[in-house]
Amino acid sequence: MDHCTKLYVELTSTCNLHCTMCVRGAWRELPGSMPAAAFRALIEELRDFSPAPIIHLGGYGEPTYHPDFLELVRLAKAANLRVEVTTNAMLLDRPMAIALVELGLDRLVVSVDGLTPASYAAIRPEGVFAQVVENLRDLYRIKLRKATRHSNPQVGLAFVAMRQNVADLPHLPALAAAVGASSIQVSNVIPHTAEMEGQILYGHALTACAYRSSVWVPTMSLPKLDLDGATLEPLRQVFTSTASISLLDGSLSARNDYCRFAQESYAAVRWDGELSPCLELLHAHPVFVRGRRKEVAHHSFGNIGQSSFRALWESAAFAAHRGQLRRFPFSPCTTCGGCERFAGNSMDCTENTFPTCGGCLWAQGFVQCP
Repeated sequence: MDHCTKLYVELTSTCNLHCTMCVRGAWRELPGSMPAAAFRALIEELRDFSPAPIIHLGGYGEPTYHPDFLELVRLAKAANLRVEVTTNAMLLDRPMAIALVELGLDRLVVSVDGLTPASYAAIRPEGVFAQVVENLRDLYRIKLRKATRHSNPQVGLAFVAMRQNVADLPHLPALAAAVGASSIQVSNVIPHTAEMEGQILYGHALTACAYRSSVWVPTMSLPKLDLDGATLEPLRQVFTSTASISLLDGSLSARNDYCRFAQESYAAVRWDGELSPCLELLHAHPVFVRGRRKEVAHHSFGNIGQSSFRALWESAAFAAHRGQLRRFPFSPCTTCGGCERFAGNSMDCTENTFPTCGGCLWAQGFVQCP
């Protein structure tokens, strides 16, 4: 039996912001927060795991908005667990920053989807870009006084790329250097409304041969190249041709039909204790792909308040689901012209049953999470 290597724990589905692309604006669920007692019981169980999974406090709410956030981090660190947090950093004031450094938080991933006050506010209307930057700089100064820039928490930046903010991409490395961030992760937006689908940057990439491996198309292996006036247009034409592209023999199709949650043994716990195989199935929600609306139904293998995490993880049903995802026999719903079964994730055209994952943008390399 494989062991869980990372567990995403959604402390709350509430948030201090209302970002334009957030799934919370499209679902019909009531928000809620995980009781401290439920989190404590989970940590008490996980502390005896060998090896223990990484605890990533994230999900579809703002973890720092949980009233007991710092206490929950303390509980997890006291159990000698590696703890990560994804946050918008609006509530990361000096007392919280000092506490996180002293508690030994391992990693802090900060969502920044705009690199100017205007582009930031257009996506996060209640947010203040200057405040986020100052909060991160203050955390950096606190870390430097404690030891070095490499002290914990290690800071990463996460950027959701859309048509309205893609011009900010070149400014991410400078921001990372200014706040002591060691990593930058760029993801595509998941459109939960028809209007948001107009913001995607992968309309052609959904079906492009460049990202596909097939016996019917040749593979073109590219070397390192300058990106300048002489190369940009030829490369654009190559990437829109009928060739499958490799960079130094590293195929761009390597992450097709690849569920990172199953391949790397991750899972996700919703605020109410429901254990899902991934973040995509943590909540029911709509998603738009190639102009079609798909209703993704929530899926759970049980509740950690009623059964132990180990029992649920090792259950025959969950183990079989992970095995199926690693084989990935699902229909190619992101590239297909569409059929009546695309409207949900209950069954696909090759008779796979709920939950079907052929239309998952995460599994096709368009979306990635910390």
